[in-house]
Amino acid sequence: MDKRTTNILLVGIALLAMVLLMSGMWLVFQGMSASAEPSASQPAPTAVANLPAATTAVQETLPTAPAPTALAPTTQSTLVALPPSATPPPTVTPTETPVVTDTPVPTDTPPPTATNVPPPVVIVPTNTPVPPANTPVPTPSGPQPGTVNGVSASHFALQNRAQLWVNGDIWFEFTVNNSGNNSVPYGALGVMPRRNGADMLPWFQRSWGGNDDALNPGNLSWDDRIRIPEAGSYTLRLVICFEAGATCMSGGGTFHTLSQEIAVTLP
Repeated sequence: MDKRTTNILLVGIALLAMVLLMSGMWLVFQGMSASAEPSASQPAPTAVANLPAATTAVQETLPTAPAPTALAPTTQSTLVALPPSATPPPTVTPTETPVVTDTPVPTDTPPPTATNVPPPVVIVPTNTPVPPANTPVPTPSGPQPGTVNGVSASHFALQNRAQLWVNGDIWFEFTVNNSGNNSVPYGALGVMPRRNGADMLPWFQRSWGGNDDALNPGNLSWDDRIRIPEAGSYTLRLVICFEAGATCMSGGGTFHTLSQEIAVTLP
């Protein structure tokens, strides 16, 4: 029971005791007034007989009631005067008031601890110089592959067993395609070595065909080897000549490039 409820009960009990005390004093006051009032004396029969005959009726005069006797000073000192507007409080019946439990006041939730988040790393792109629009694009060096008379190369490479030294067996492989519907005659098909920008025709390796040969529609796959008798830096590429074989091998024909060049260095 908290302090507020206790104070309310004490005030109620005090008011109840005051009402009971005032009620008791009021009853005592009423009893004293009734005992002090004298009763009217009745005339004796002899006195009535002695009255004159002419008197037909006797008017009974009631004695006036004496004023109530003032209370003793000690009694008056115990009276409590209520103000005119004060209404006696109702009787307070004490009831069992449930004990009010203190509701815990929610505590302030501490703010979350700020974690130090590293700032994001911003990578500033470097300015890549853009060449002017009028800068000419460099052309690839060396002969470029193409398709001639419907013939092209889909594969050309050195094999792992290639011996890259002077007079070594430099093994290679290739696939040639004839995309036409008819056979295409040719005079020489093979690998041409190139050094310092010049074709080395004497060391040309004719790998397939000869005079009056032709490529049928479809694919032709083959492997072969070439030997180079001098040390140096070279490039190797697949070529074809459509003239007669003798003309091609004597330098009178035209060799058309079918593949990219492969660089080799012979110590």
